[in-house]
Amino acid sequence: MGERPDLSERLRRIVGLIGDDANPPQPESETRSLADVAARALGSTLERWSQSPALRLFIGGVERDVLTSPGEWVELEAQVGVAAKFGDMARFYLDRELVAEVPIGERDEVRATVRAMIRAPAPGLYRVKVEVTSATGRVSPAAVLAVGRVLQVADGRPVALVHAELLLPSAEPGQRLGPDLTLLSALRKAGFELAFFDIHEKNRHAAIHEAIVSHHITPAATLIYGAREQELISLGVNFTQMFRLTAIRTLRAMGVPVTTIVSERFSAADGTLDPVELLSPAEATARARAGELDPAHEQARSFRREWHRADRITWRLDRATGSALVQGNKFHAELDNHRARERVFELIETATSSLHLQFYIIRPSEFSERLIVGLIRRARAGVQVRFMIDALYSEEELLGRLNPLLASLRAEPKVEVLALERIESRRDVEVTKLKRRDHRKLIIVDGRRAIVSGRNAGDEYYSGFVEIPVHDNTRHERIPWLDAHVEIGGPLVRQVQASFLETWREQGGALAPTLEPALLPELAPVGSSAGRLVVHHGLRDANGLAMYEAMLDLAEDHVYIVNDFPIVTTLERAIRRLLARGVRVELLTGNAAARRADGSFFPAPMHRTLFEHMVKARLEPLLLAGVKIYEFQPPASPLVVARGGRVRPYVHAKLMTVDARIASIGSANLDATASFWESEANVVVQDTAFTAELETELRELIAGSVLLDPSSDYWRSERAQRAVVGTLWPGSLYA
Repeated sequence: MGERPDLSERLRRIVGLIGDDANPPQPESETRSLADVAARALGSTLERWSQSPALRLFIGGVERDVLTSPGEWVELEAQVGVAAKFGDMARFYLDRELVAEVPIGERDEVRATVRAMIRAPAPGLYRVKVEVTSATGRVSPAAVLAVGRVLQVADGRPVALVHAELLLPSAEPGQRLGPDLTLLSALRKAGFELAFFDIHEKNRHAAIHEAIVSHHITPAATLIYGAREQELISLGVNFTQMFRLTAIRTLRAMGVPVTTIVSERFSAADGTLDPVELLSPAEATARARAGELDPAHEQARSFRREWHRADRITWRLDRATGSALVQGNKFHAELDNHRARERVFELIETATSSLHLQFYIIRPSEFSERLIVGLIRRARAGVQVRFMIDALYSEEELLGRLNPLLASLRAEPKVEVLALERIESRRDVEVTKLKRRDHRKLIIVDGRRAIVSGRNAGDEYYSGFVEIPVHDNTRHERIPWLDAHVEIGGPLVRQVQASFLETWREQGGALAPTLEPALLPELAPVGSSAGRLVVHHGLRDANGLAMYEAMLDLAEDHVYIVNDFPIVTTLERAIRRLLARGVRVELLTGNAAARRADGSFFPAPMHRTLFEHMVKARLEPLLLAGVKIYEFQPPASPLVVARGGRVRPYVHAKLMTVDARIASIGSANLDATASFWESEANVVVQDTAFTAELETELRELIAGSVLLDPSSDYWRSERAQRAVVGTLWPGSLYA
């Protein structure tokens, strides 16, 4: 028997299978034979390599473990890597049962990804395997991607999530040398179902898997929350608490009865996760042995009973976002800027006791001047006005500077102006402080009527498309944007008011406790619609991200999205899951630098044009995956005399609807900045009549808009710009 070829030679053979224009193609029989030889030669090395995220892109493998409950949708995802050259169909197996077949199609990249969506089977632990087969059904050994990944379906026992770090040697000298097997044994004897998790900047699955195998630990799902994989560069910030909170809420939203977290890094002082207990390894071991964790069994049984009985939409959104559904409201969505402007001023004029307003940006404009005059008029009539703006983007209390636009408001005795997240000295000029802003837009009148909005205080947000004259050289900033707000009447207004007051107090605003009852009146039902307020506090939670992900996962037929920001990786994955199970997804976007009818740009600052190319670069994979993407184009106006007589403006709205059942409107974009850094507020309406009417309006907007075609000259003409900007854009500053 001859010597086995060295590693470089084996890799050379496999790489040769990918194809090289410099070498003539080999006959099919020779190619297949070489493939089989190469795969057998690599042997068990493939299993070890497959744990490396970087090498897995090349050789292929199932992407992640999954922990879920019976009947929930499960995404099985694999990088087929070089195996894509051996066939055209990927077969997914749970243990030995074939559960899905997915065509691979023609792939130019080695890192071809295939996805299958299945309903989770009965409780148990299933090993996930993928085979790549040819049209004849032949399977090559090199195309069998069994890499130790598992699907764990919770069986109803209490689940203890154990920090996988406890399976690894400690980085501290003289500390832990290997897994804490005593802890794992105590928890299992106490009747817990175990799963592992890891929250770290890097993906450490390879080391964790090796520890599980080498120490003969009973396999369980290992959930990896890598900051880099979440499209989040920490910039020195510890995101552990945020990911921990989001992960637990997501698991419980799927019906997994997580009752206990075991980690050396967490403690009750890190923040409550009620009813989930945070325990150190020593505490967990001692309490498990003493029987002090037995109440978790009844807690898990009660949790599962509620899960089985609950409405899936309400349950999922309750648990994922930490919000509560409120009945008895009346909602109105407004996408028309002119009507929105007139309604805002009408509501201000009706105020008799209090006016509370919050904006991210206020800039010199006709709208802002009229707003200031309206607020002063009501203040002089005895109405108490409280006005909050973001310090950085409204330039108020920014390194000692005050926004001169607000001077008249500050001079009024009945008006209080409060800058949020103030930047008071040069010590505050650092990336975290600059990114952690308050992006909410709220208007509350007398604590009885509220608007939750995406609109800032400026003309582009409140000018109608038929009100502004546009010629070929009109500047981008003169052209209105598409935006949206939702007006609320009913008991949910109380939550909007409470959220405003909480921020006011936290940011140092004066508020006498005796004022609380008058500012938070009990509100009787005024309609039949149910809705919830979802508030995301930057760096403390990811409620907005969880809201959007839950809504997407609940879709069965179709989703409409209106937004013009780069979609964060988590939501891109959620959209791909929808496509994999046949759900129609339509996205109405715009142009960060406004375009004429022929696609050419109006005069715009360079950063707007670069941002436009970056956003489109980030949307292109979804476009190619099957999302229908439209560039918004409002109806023709006699005041528009630019070439073609039409404009394709920016879309600033943050709106999503699902199956004519659920709608979200507010301030949260679908990007990483809104998902992690900035504070946001959205209203989710769970009402079929409201959502169906809104979707009718969206279809009308889409019907007049421009469908993006990746094969069109328009799209192909900017391919180079998208490639360059998409690669070089500073993601650490804006993701």
